[in-house]
Amino acid sequence: MKGARALTLAARYPQSAEVLGLVAAAYDLIGNSRPLFADLQMLAERIQAALHDRAPEPLRAAIPGVAAYYHQPDPFAPSSFFARLALEAWARHAPLQVPDAAPNECPRCGHAPQLGVLRTAGNGDALFLACSLCRQEWAFRRGTCPECGETDPEKISFYTAEGLPQVRTQACQSCHAYLHLLLPEKDFAMIPDVDELAFPALDVWATEQGLHKVWPNLAGL
Repeated sequence: MKGARALTLAARYPQSAEVLGLVAAAYDLIGNSRPLFADLQMLAERIQAALHDRAPEPLRAAIPGVAAYYHQPDPFAPSSFFARLALEAWARHAPLQVPDAAPNECPRCGHAPQLGVLRTAGNGDALFLACSLCRQEWAFRRGTCPECGETDPEKISFYTAEGLPQVRTQACQSCHAYLHLLLPEKDFAMIPDVDELAFPALDVWATEQGLHKVWPNLAGL
């Protein structure tokens, strides 16, 4: 499902076709596998080998350290692309739970949110943060910065881009963090963590405004 969605988006957004094509190939390779944590390094290396000829040089030369990413994640390291895909495959089925997770941490695996999802609830929308690793969603207070906890409406801003009604960007003037909020009601075929890869121009714009992302996606953006 994720692989097919990535290919659909690659055709729709040519500027993101390279990374979406890699993601599609990786998800097709992983399929519905249920790897054990001990097998993840081999899985990450298998993904890298399968994508070697079509991946950019930084990814071809990277050494994916799965355990290292899980315990001390560095989303900017090229190797994180393979580590995160392997860990996602494992976490999809692993019986994880972090009972003492902070409100801005995934209650399932403790990792940071990559994006927000606005889902229709009652007469409005409810905000859920989506984990950067296991993809778990959890409820989070709207109008709150998921990095520093700022709630002052004068310091939380929202931006939209012409032609992209399915995504908003939330930015905090206190800590200068941002994240994208995806709106599935605007595109019922949406898979938030895959769709978010299709809008690199929004990340470039945010960086030019002096903002930094709460947690980068698989493309390092």
